[in-house]
Amino acid sequence: MTLRRFLATLCVAAVVVMAVVVWFLPSDEDFRVENPFWNGARDLGSGDAVVPLDSLSELPDPPQGAVLILVPYVEFAAPELEAVGRFVTQGGTLVLADDYGYGNQVLEHLGMKERFSGQVLLDPFFNHRNERMPRVYNFEPGPVTTGVRSLALNHATCLVNVREEDVLGRSSSFSFLDADDSGTWDQGELTGPLPVISQHTLAGGRILLFSDPSIFINSMRTVEGNHKVVENLAGAAASRVFIDQSHLPRSDLDRTKVFLADLRTALVTPVGALALATLLLALTLRPLWYRKGEGIGETTE
Repeated sequence: MTLRRFLATLCVAAVVVMAVVVWFLPSDEDFRVENPFWNGARDLGSGDAVVPLDSLSELPDPPQGAVLILVPYVEFAAPELEAVGRFVTQGGTLVLADDYGYGNQVLEHLGMKERFSGQVLLDPFFNHRNERMPRVYNFEPGPVTTGVRSLALNHATCLVNVREEDVLGRSSSFSFLDADDSGTWDQGELTGPLPVISQHTLAGGRILLFSDPSIFINSMRTVEGNHKVVENLAGAAASRVFIDQSHLPRSDLDRTKVFLADLRTALVTPVGALALATLLLALTLRPLWYRKGEGIGETTE
């Protein structure tokens, strides 16, 4: 074997090994149910029979009794907003958990006046570890707050334009919205108690707004009563709980996994299998063609 052939074989082997390693590496992206790390939601998916969705077109029809958890960090296309609207108006329960994403785009499409503030909520006195992790003790009775004594938020915002009768949870009187990111309260900034959880009805469905999606990640689920909220959501569903993953940003690792999955799907089709067989046959016969070419070029004296 020549050095050139050896290097080519080594490169092919390296690519195959790298592809296998990437395939089995767990995701490290926020809120993904396949992510076992602190910022993932694998505990949510494994513990409460949550079904991940790669597209909103996979929503159940009819949706009665189903719960959809939507963490909107990627902008919505018009057909996706229409799918969410159909899900709610036909009897589904939408859990819209947002802080600095595209939750307001969904609310606007649904014709609701409530909004996510988009400014960070701080609480210098009632917090879990620091002022950016406010504790919530003030709850109103409701299916999602049953048995919940306290919640711990993480870099949350608050809800605005919410009617008092729709509020399920409020921050403490010492909390405030840090509009200028100074870390301290300044004149004109909203002070607590501020709404962080609310419930609404729309046509035949129900909408729950959470101003912090972090209560669903692995590292926050066991803090305070965060796990109880998830249990209440799962218990209220007559069917299953779905979590949309199509509006979560993808890392290079996740994009590579998608490419490998698409490649595998393509290779199991008749055309793909034929192309792969042809390539393998060509690689197998190449040394023979090479030696034959050398023989033809030889001359005898």
